[in-house]
Amino acid sequence: MSDEGEAALTCLPDMSLPEGQRWASLATVILEPATSTARILDGTPADSGSRPWRHLAAQRGSDTASGTR
Repeated sequence: MSDEGEAALTCLPDMSLPEGQRWASLATVILEPATSTARILDGTPADSGSRPWRHLAAQRGSDTASGTR
């Protein structure tokens, strides 16, 4: 998580607010252009130790991507 004075890394919902105003980060995405890959997590970075990442890799010379878990 972010330290005080730093930009917020994630948006956690404020449950004291009414529905529709409880903003939350829903996914974490890491793009790696050098390897044409992406890692996607269903959740915030704080969830990275308890949830699986989805790994996507672009096929060289093609516009399609393949996904692995």
